[in-house]
Amino acid sequence: MAGHHSSHVLALLSLMGKQEDVMDNPPLGIARRIGATTSTFDVPAHKLLQAVIEHSPSPETIAREFLVELGKCEIVIVKEFVDALDSDCPYGPDSWAAIVHQELKHNAADLTFVTDLGSHYLSHLVIAFRNPGGKKTPEVTTHHTPNIARIEQFETSLQDATANRSQSALRDLVLLRDGSRCLVTRYAFAGTRPVTPRCAHIIPFSVHSKPLVHQAIETFTGQKLTAEVIQHFINHPANAINIEINAHDSMDQKLAWGIEARSANHKWIYHFRVVRPTHVSPTISLDDGDEIEFGKGNGGNTVQLPDPHICNLHLAVARVVAASGAADVFDKYLEDDEDDIMQVPVYFDGPFVADDVLMRRLEGSVLSM
Repeated sequence: MAGHHSSHVLALLSLMGKQEDVMDNPPLGIARRIGATTSTFDVPAHKLLQAVIEHSPSPETIAREFLVELGKCEIVIVKEFVDALDSDCPYGPDSWAAIVHQELKHNAADLTFVTDLGSHYLSHLVIAFRNPGGKKTPEVTTHHTPNIARIEQFETSLQDATANRSQSALRDLVLLRDGSRCLVTRYAFAGTRPVTPRCAHIIPFSVHSKPLVHQAIETFTGQKLTAEVIQHFINHPANAINIEINAHDSMDQKLAWGIEARSANHKWIYHFRVVRPTHVSPTISLDDGDEIEFGKGNGGNTVQLPDPHICNLHLAVARVVAASGAADVFDKYLEDDEDDIMQVPVYFDGPFVADDVLMRRLEGSVLSM
């Protein structure tokens, strides 16, 4: 829910989006991938920042960050109106936004700092989470149920997953927690005609070693998730769910759905949430709002449930990607390279294709659109 600062900032960004020349002359410029010498993966900064604030778990934090950068435009009246929001501002969101917007247009303000903020979130939130691959549990054809030795040696298994990055240990722990059935498709991982479980990282595994991504997450969540928590939980049951492969791809590659965690009666309830309806896998049997029942396996009281803040972060970023328009660009990239580069696991910070090569392929697809 928007607070005092965020309601004023969102009113300004909404007004900017209604400019007659917004397509040809984006009011806050273009957000681009940081570090790319020539980037054609362009997103209007006002649209990206509006989506970030609207869907942030801590909109006031992002709004204040926006206002700090806006105050650097060197227009005295704008700076005064920004500062007024920290005291008894006499203007409501719409009136405040109209005056600030007019001053920015009239004085041809330098809004480079605000544009850079958009580029920061594009690079270290949108691109970081729009991960077309990532570390997965290898496919197996046997032992769909948890290994008994791992159940008896829970602490060792957890150590293998978190410290040694063992994907089989992580998968087995999640099977122990949730049982041998996909929670969103109802397909069985054992018995007659089983499907192979895919151990999906809710936060992409590839972000574990990226400090700037950690910084963006900390601000986006209002410190509900810190760098230390991300690094500790990146290959932990708190950041994992076993799901059927098509459901996995629509969550991981398409960011078409997410998990919403809500507190009720002193416990967390998890709900399936649709973000991009036409991209949700048809294998998924849940409807928007249906409960996802974690912890129904034999080890449901032993293995930690998905961390609520991690679930809500992934869902929020998925909504930012969709609302900002970035999702359509990535979809086009995946379609064009389906028979080429995507034959191997490819993702930012991955071992097979360098980030710059991956981004050039993405930018090439955008250029041809």
